[in-house]
Amino acid sequence: MARTAITATPIPATGLNITDATYATMGTGAGNGVSVSYDGNTRIVLKNDTGGAATFTVKIATPTSYSDIGVTFPDMSIAVANGKTWEFKPPAVWRQADGNVYIDCNVAGKVLVTS
Repeated sequence: MARTAITATPIPATGLNITDATYATMGTGAGNGVSVSYDGNTRIVLKNDTGGAATFTVKIATPTSYSDIGVTFPDMSIAVANGKTWEFKPPAVWRQADGNVYIDCNVAGKVLVTS
């Protein structure tokens, strides 16, 4: 399976009911998550309704100027308990070389992207 591109849901002027919004179910395992186009208005909502714990992993790119000298940046793990929802605004440093943000999950967690 490959990483799935997720399109952002625009937030109308009247607001967005994120409880009833349509979330994408993620594939499990490294490289099988989602790819989100980054822009400064992007918000990402992670939802765990799997019945157990979930760990979402945001892939952090290491700039060439660092990797050339053997330095790598660790990925960021976000633990989301069952029945919980986590929202964040990704910083620009999370962008990969293709301009996207990559997120994986160890279970079939859900994701909603808004802008």
